[in-house]
Amino acid sequence: MAMMGDGDSKALLEGYPDTDSWVELMGRVGEPSRASKMYRMRLNGPAPDLLMSSPKSGHPANAQRGATILKGKWNFGGATLETPERHAPWGPPFPSLHFADRIHRFHWMRDLAAAGSSGEALSRALIVSWVDHFGRWDAFAWRLDVTADRVINWMAAAPFAITPLEQSARAAVLDSLARQLRHLHLAQDEPTTLHGAFRRAIALVLAGACLPDGERYLEDGLKALEAELASQLLADGGHVSRRPSRLAEMLIDMHVAEDLLLRMGQSAPGFLTRAQSRMQNMLKFLATPDGGCLVGHGGSDGLDGLVKAALSPFGEGGGRFAFAQLTGYHRIQADKLTVYIDTGEAPAASHGQLCAASCLSVSLFDGPDRLITQIGGNAELDAEWQFAVRRTAAQSTLQIGREDSAVFKPAADTGLMTPIGPDNVSARRLEESSQFLLEAQHGGWRAKYGLIHRRRLYINKDGKRMTGEDSLSRPLSENRTTAPEHVPFFIRFQLHPDVKIAPGPDERTLFLGLQKSGRVWRLRSEAPVSVINSVYCASIPGRNAQQLVIKGKADPMGDGGSAPNRIRWALSLVHTGE
Repeated sequence: MAMMGDGDSKALLEGYPDTDSWVELMGRVGEPSRASKMYRMRLNGPAPDLLMSSPKSGHPANAQRGATILKGKWNFGGATLETPERHAPWGPPFPSLHFADRIHRFHWMRDLAAAGSSGEALSRALIVSWVDHFGRWDAFAWRLDVTADRVINWMAAAPFAITPLEQSARAAVLDSLARQLRHLHLAQDEPTTLHGAFRRAIALVLAGACLPDGERYLEDGLKALEAELASQLLADGGHVSRRPSRLAEMLIDMHVAEDLLLRMGQSAPGFLTRAQSRMQNMLKFLATPDGGCLVGHGGSDGLDGLVKAALSPFGEGGGRFAFAQLTGYHRIQADKLTVYIDTGEAPAASHGQLCAASCLSVSLFDGPDRLITQIGGNAELDAEWQFAVRRTAAQSTLQIGREDSAVFKPAADTGLMTPIGPDNVSARRLEESSQFLLEAQHGGWRAKYGLIHRRRLYINKDGKRMTGEDSLSRPLSENRTTAPEHVPFFIRFQLHPDVKIAPGPDERTLFLGLQKSGRVWRLRSEAPVSVINSVYCASIPGRNAQQLVIKGKADPMGDGGSAPNRIRWALSLVHTGE
């Protein structure tokens, strides 16, 4: 693909309030497509008169958001644009680059469809209007990631958004669709995210099945899809990002592709079926008692219907194991108490664009109630927030100072922030007659402070008590003496928004109440516990929440066997709600 100069590309992004953060955090993937006039001429060609079929959407829709859009209110990443009812949101400048990015992907079209016939009618009007404004080319809207999402959403919405259009409008939309597919087919070297590379392959597979004479798209799409699965899917069925909600999203896309191929009389390739079998087994391991999924690595809780949609094609069984070695999670089930701990190793730089500095973070569920979780995130968050929720302070683990347990650096190929480390991650678990023991450690703080973080969890099998111990220790082989006299650290527990806090008899005790069940847990620590305001971004919209913080100051020469380098804490069920 012929390129424009860097200066021209950057100039196209200026004038938005989030330009600086967008350029810093989105890297090359956030830059406008640098296509020359010669390249854009290659996008010309014949357009289909119709689609022979259309894929199912698969992904859950939000009817409430659709109803809000019908009223002319558009909201993405905290930015809001109000238009007259049933008017397009483009024309005036978008509130932010993130807002523009989300608009051009057309995920919102399934929300409109969920609002009923009026939503479908507005979808038709908006897709025609978009084609009038951006249908032949737009450097920002035609970035590879965005184009792949838009093409998939258009094909899924075709029965109500394209097919009913009058002939000239339908021809214009199909012509734009054909141009976008040629772009996806030709622009193989354009920088993209892991999500974008996978969705590009899915878009080509769906187009190959839907379009007359689509054999070349189908062949190339299946080849690309097989390559992306080999790159992004771990041997145990998890995603390289170790983000549970990302695994669910991929599984939905793969089932949609397989379903369409079968409906069109095509045979689904074996790799597609085999991969889904592994993925659904891992997703069942990561599925939580409330019907969602574990919040991990900046992902969502899946309670918007994501996990249900991903697992609905599969039967019962699976996911019964207790440790996912490659995906990097331990799970302990003790009666009604479910405990997860993140013990995953550092990802390769090329696969770390979604990963968080969350090593040894813990999540607790009392039956279907979430007690301790992570801040989490979703795609609607702007670039700054999507990065912030990946940092150590957003996780339920120990943090030294205000630093992360991994060092975030921009990846060489995409410019996206990826965590380097932590190293020396290890974990072991034992089962005794009355309790489980899980012990894990990492060396993310060793290079700078010479300290190893170790977390021990003792979980009673009756599910009524968990005792924790966090320590910072200096290995005997570490002889450096340049560390400061005291190293401040924080043990953080991110509470779910439904958890209510009541003070205990002293500053080391708090009571945590679960609204739905009426059950109450007591947290008691060797050191004072403070409560700070936080947020929960794993749902849409986000919610206010609170975070518990235990502070300490470690001796840089300490062995972790006693205070101040060791803090013990315990959670005990003190009221069953009966």
